[in-house]
Amino acid sequence: MIPSLREMISLAASRRFYVIDVESLRRHYTKTLLCWDKSFREHLDEVREMFDDEFIRMWDLYLCSCAATFHNGIIDLSQILMTKGVNNDLPMTRWY
Repeated sequence: MIPSLREMISLAASRRFYVIDVESLRRHYTKTLLCWDKSFREHLDEVREMFDDEFIRMWDLYLCSCAATFHNGIIDLSQILMTKGVNNDLPMTRWY
């Protein structure tokens, strides 16, 4: 099982990692999955040459259900920036 954000930060701290930044990419990933599904649907003629209808329905359902779970906050995706030990040389913001 993938550890939660809380577990990751706690585990990192116990090993002397310092958390510099945490960013939730949940909404970004929702958009990414919807873009993938849009592209998939736009290329159905090509996809049908490689896969049967059962696979096509399954893949479409997978992309849409994943997008829905991210959109509704059921699952999340976070990016964590850590350093081993103190590092004061990194930029103070993400917008450097």
